[in-house]
Amino acid sequence: MKILLLISSLVLCSLANENFTNMKKCEVIKLSKFTTLISCHKVDYLVKYKHQEDEEKDNIKKITVITTKEQKIILGEERD
Repeated sequence: MKILLLISSLVLCSLANENFTNMKKCEVIKLSKFTTLISCHKVDYLVKYKHQEDEEKDNIKKITVITTKEQKIILGEERD
């Protein structure tokens, strides 16, 4: 369920981006229980999760897009 939600979020973000990237060649690295790094071509996505009792609720706290030039929060709060 979590992976499906994560992949659908990334696909929606990619569709909104002018430079559509091939999501089939992504690498997923689980950094901790609540943090995952997804690397697709020259863009990295740092996804932070929050602890949820209910699995049906959205548990993504923040998604940060990291490129060589900048980092930008595309979902979540600006502060931790």
